[in-house]
Amino acid sequence: MKNATKKTQMGKRTFMPLILVGLLSAASFGQTGDKAPQVKDVRIEGLNQITSGYVHSVIRTSAGTPLQASVLEEDLARLLATGRFSAADYQIKEQSDGTVVTFVLKERPQITDVRFVGNAKYSSGRLRKLVPLRIGEPLDSFRVREGADAIVQLYRDAGYGQATVTYDEQLLRATGELLYSIEEGPLIQIEHILFEGNEGISKRELKKKVSAKTRFWFFRDGKFDEDSVSSDAANLQAYYRSEGYLDARVGYRLDFTEDQRELTITFTIVEGTRYVIESLSFEGNTVLTDEDLRPLTNLEPGKPILQRNLDKSVDAVREKYGELGYIYAMVNGSRVFSETPGVVRITIGIQEGETYTVGRIVVRGNERTQDKVVRRALNLYPDDVLNMTELKQAEETLQQTQLFSLASVSPVGNQGKVRDILINVQEGRKAGDFLFGFGVTSNSGLVGSIVLDIKNFDIFDTPRSFSEFVKLKSFHGAGQRMRIEAQPGTEVNRFRIDFTEPYLMDKPLRFDVSAYLFERGRESYDERRAGSSVSFGKRLKKGFFKDWYTELAFRIESVNVRDLELLAARDIKDAEGSNMQTSIKASLVRDRTDNRFVPTRGDRIQFSYEQYGVMGGDVFGKLIGSYTWHKTLRTDELERKSVLSLKGVMGAIVGDSPVYERFYAGGIGSCRGFEFRGISPRQGLLDDPVGGKYMFMLSGEYSFPLYAKLLRGVVFADTGTVESDLEITQWRAAIGAGMRMQVEFFGPVPLEFAVAVPVMKDTDDEDEIFSFYIGATF
Repeated sequence: MKNATKKTQMGKRTFMPLILVGLLSAASFGQTGDKAPQVKDVRIEGLNQITSGYVHSVIRTSAGTPLQASVLEEDLARLLATGRFSAADYQIKEQSDGTVVTFVLKERPQITDVRFVGNAKYSSGRLRKLVPLRIGEPLDSFRVREGADAIVQLYRDAGYGQATVTYDEQLLRATGELLYSIEEGPLIQIEHILFEGNEGISKRELKKKVSAKTRFWFFRDGKFDEDSVSSDAANLQAYYRSEGYLDARVGYRLDFTEDQRELTITFTIVEGTRYVIESLSFEGNTVLTDEDLRPLTNLEPGKPILQRNLDKSVDAVREKYGELGYIYAMVNGSRVFSETPGVVRITIGIQEGETYTVGRIVVRGNERTQDKVVRRALNLYPDDVLNMTELKQAEETLQQTQLFSLASVSPVGNQGKVRDILINVQEGRKAGDFLFGFGVTSNSGLVGSIVLDIKNFDIFDTPRSFSEFVKLKSFHGAGQRMRIEAQPGTEVNRFRIDFTEPYLMDKPLRFDVSAYLFERGRESYDERRAGSSVSFGKRLKKGFFKDWYTELAFRIESVNVRDLELLAARDIKDAEGSNMQTSIKASLVRDRTDNRFVPTRGDRIQFSYEQYGVMGGDVFGKLIGSYTWHKTLRTDELERKSVLSLKGVMGAIVGDSPVYERFYAGGIGSCRGFEFRGISPRQGLLDDPVGGKYMFMLSGEYSFPLYAKLLRGVVFADTGTVESDLEITQWRAAIGAGMRMQVEFFGPVPLEFAVAVPVMKDTDDEDEIFSFYIGATF
């Protein structure tokens, strides 16, 4: 008899040299060239909980098959891969009537139960969901620890910062019972966060870098998690070093009350010396001189070494090389401690590489949008120097069009000193938006809204069938915009159609045409307007007005003043009936705000002059100028901003104008604390507002976060006047406070509520203490 044994234990294989494998094969299967013996029987040893049937379903060796060493090796690997066995061997025994293969297995312990002790805060059912092991599954130490960590995190998120979780490993190995022992500890709330040793940086600035927060009524519960505090200390140290305190060290101390339920966290700071710049030098630059590069940086000798300034300087140098076609230029900044204490030397190292020019411009991803709509965002052409700044601006332009969900612009290829530009876009899934909405304001009452908005319109892509038209598969792909809007309301009714061609005749000239109908009840009459307008706009690229937007608009409309009160003012009666008028308007706008809808920094300035002509009546002009400024005064740890906004508006009318074209003020969006159009010169027995020829308004507002990102508070002061002539006879002012929020109700719903009290006013002005706005689209 000849016996052969091969073993694999604990998942580790010991491979014999090839010569031994050959001897084993010869001993087991006979001389080379003999027919492989047949397996007479396959036996399983070492099973307690797992059935032999399961093992046979895993292995390929079975009675009646040829005995093959390679198959046996694969069988061992498959058995270990199931995770149910900690060791697997096989033995081969040759008998006169055949060969018997015996698999000797050692089962991995199985989970027989999962229990918890010491848990009062959470039920065992809640905790069991956090453990990634179930009864009957093989023991996995990693997943056992994973369950313990998840339970600890649950407690710490709830404010039990000293909670610990352990498990009985000996019991687990012996019986398969997983027993978690939980020490919850007290619910700890942070009462105070203090800083010791901070002299160069204020407490206010340091608090912005700390995620731990003190308890504050029902807005914050002050949960304590020591891991978070440790991370805060590391972040404070990193912040100090980025501010030039290169030797700074930050630790922390925890002081508990006697009942261990309240905590004071004190961050201990050793600031050390604030390092300053001794010198700035450049290495590797041949195309640009040191004199060319130095103005791009804000690293001045004698100034503190701030990491953000070093990073910005490196980026500016890299961007400058990118503008010149050195698209692979490598720029890095380094600092070396000087022999003089407290100073460092800054070196900006540059590997310029070579210049590249533009090859082909390739557009991909635009299934329905015309290539030219995508290409015109890029101000580069073949054989131009490859300007990386232009590529970045083109990417931003494409994203701002709202035609594409994704857009990227990048150089590709490897052909010499030429690189193709790949513009890759992903079109929005919807051809257009069909929106329903409502709004209610103290100015205009309840207003509904029905809107069809197609942002990638093509007026020449006519439908081939009615089905294409209904499914919005026509009139699409030219980057134009078509918007049809109806707004029926209790006090106001509007209907308008707007069409925009952003590149008229493929030139950077915007073309807009609109038609509209407007109806509103005024104090002593009803007003109805119907008309249309055409405008041409262009963004200026050069000269003194670079980055300004200029527009020239033409308008024709019919204004109908009807249903007058019996004792309506004289100026209102003079405008009674249908009045046909035309106008030409020139506008100039520069917008440098960071966000069009919710600005937090930057400014916007606008001027316009509109010359009117009333058929059979007077000719007059309207001049309006406005300036708005925003600045973020504070940003909290949740990136919520507190913003100061200032606004001034001035308007003047030259000539005699009808009552419906004059200036009025008051109401939300104007001068809060007064009714809509409540600030106005008045006339007649009914004291009807008849508008003024001169307006001057000033307002200041401070908005700040109240709760999450949902609710913001506002305090404000609105002042100004509307006068019959170019003079100031009466000044109005109101102060107040309010709230703004945005909630989800079939889409974002903006809400604004304000309470304002007039502190200066005219006796005829109409007050409105509470004003509000609620709008929705869904």
